[in-house]
Amino acid sequence: MPIVLVAVHLEDCPEAVALGAASVASALREAFPDVPIHLVETFVHEGPEALVRKIRRLLNTSPLAKGQKEPAQSAPLPAMITGFSIYSWNRALMIEAARLLRAEIVNVFLFCGGPEVSARPRGLHKHEGGSFDTLIKGEGEKEAVRVLGEQFFQNAPAPVCLTQELNALPSPWLDGTLIASEHHGVLWDLARGCPYSCAYCYESKGARNAQRVRYFPQERIRSELALFLQKKVPYVFVLDPTFNSDNKRAIAIMNMIEQESVAFNAAGGASDTHWHFEVRAELLNRQQAQHFAKIGASLQIGLQTVNPKSAALIGRLHFNRGQFESKINLLIEEDVLFGLDIIYGLPGDTLADYKKSLDFSLSLYPNNLDMFRLSVLPGTVLWDRASELGLYANSEAPYEVISTPDCSASDLNRAESLSRAADRFYNQGRAVAWFNQLLYPLKMKPSLFLEGFMEFCKAAPENNGDVEKAQLAYLDAVYTKAKKRRLFPAVQDIVRFNGAWARALVEGISTDITFHYDPEAVLGEAGLDIESFVASCKKTNQAPVKGRVQPGKCGPELLLL
Repeated sequence: MPIVLVAVHLEDCPEAVALGAASVASALREAFPDVPIHLVETFVHEGPEALVRKIRRLLNTSPLAKGQKEPAQSAPLPAMITGFSIYSWNRALMIEAARLLRAEIVNVFLFCGGPEVSARPRGLHKHEGGSFDTLIKGEGEKEAVRVLGEQFFQNAPAPVCLTQELNALPSPWLDGTLIASEHHGVLWDLARGCPYSCAYCYESKGARNAQRVRYFPQERIRSELALFLQKKVPYVFVLDPTFNSDNKRAIAIMNMIEQESVAFNAAGGASDTHWHFEVRAELLNRQQAQHFAKIGASLQIGLQTVNPKSAALIGRLHFNRGQFESKINLLIEEDVLFGLDIIYGLPGDTLADYKKSLDFSLSLYPNNLDMFRLSVLPGTVLWDRASELGLYANSEAPYEVISTPDCSASDLNRAESLSRAADRFYNQGRAVAWFNQLLYPLKMKPSLFLEGFMEFCKAAPENNGDVEKAQLAYLDAVYTKAKKRRLFPAVQDIVRFNGAWARALVEGISTDITFHYDPEAVLGEAGLDIESFVASCKKTNQAPVKGRVQPGKCGPELLLL
């Protein structure tokens, strides 16, 4: 009789790693070493039927099906025990898959856990019309061992005594439940809990103090780090919601990464791992920024809103615009890549407030900007206060807000369209290096510029194809309307070069470009002020300058043809 742990990912990306399900699998494997335990993964787009087919196959491939001795038990064993890891993005699919599996395998035992189970268990248990025999609430390792041990394996070898202390938990990376070399990236669990109480976050409830944060032991962290380097993992997403909440610990871990990487390279390795952390901007300091730069890390930072009223309503009481900007400047000065998060639909925020958050964010030159409609998640303070705050949201996952007293449904839809336009022009269009440079002559706020791009694409569907072509077509129209069409040839040079550089760096693609100006001039410091540059620098009167941006040994390079 196998135990199957099931995970369904939203999309195929380096962060699509079944760490939660794998952590439970590791605990079960350690507690019941004679029981075959499997991990099954699919994606939402594959649907529930594909998931059920994968699970059913294990009935014929399990070692027990080939004669392995059953462990002693206190009750008749089902044909299979299956646990589902349920999140907001896969809830509906998991419920349907469990229903289908129950219909096909009568004597299957189904249990489920995850944030959705802890926060919104109603209707999941079979006594309430659901398909699940047992619900696992909270952190699943200890409870899964207890529940399955009591029901099926009381006479099996004594389970390891798992407590909620993280030093008692086995690592799914170190025990082989997850194979680092088989993933595009890994999730690295360093801590659980958060010292902050943001009302929209699942971590928002409970005792509001730093004791809520628990850390994995240094020995485990060091062993996992060594494994990731050995397996040449390309990308590591660090699971610690506020990595820099403890400055001393953050510096120690970054020192460990740096030292282990140096030692690995000295021994003949070739470490090229990228590290990604979530941090609070107000806790950043020069020392942290320097260490992030040394290890080549990127950061994700939650800004959420620049509106003090809204910030207070969501539990972010100490937002200071000037301080935030000064902390971000530390990262810019040390050349650390960072992204920002902002949310529309927050209580107290109007559409105009959201545009201010968008304008402020883009003025800081983030490497990426993630924009989200507020989800009023079960298990959060906002879920409990939704009626009081007048938040009208979908009652089913993903629980997105529909309207608020400060932002109508039409305004929220407008914010969503604006966010999509910003994502396309700024993120997908790789406009980080030149966005503010090209807006300066237009004297336009980013939100107004991007609203224009949104309408431009609606009016001309042909501009929904190639992003760079759409960017240039829109910039041509905007510069013409502003009566600054004379600057557009320089704009073309800047946009085309940066697009070619990004393609060479990320995709290994070479691009030929015809420049209107001397590339060294227009792409240098002089070109940062386009109006002054064009006024002082003549366009070439000879044949246009042709160049090729191509991948090189040390990064992209420009070759004049």
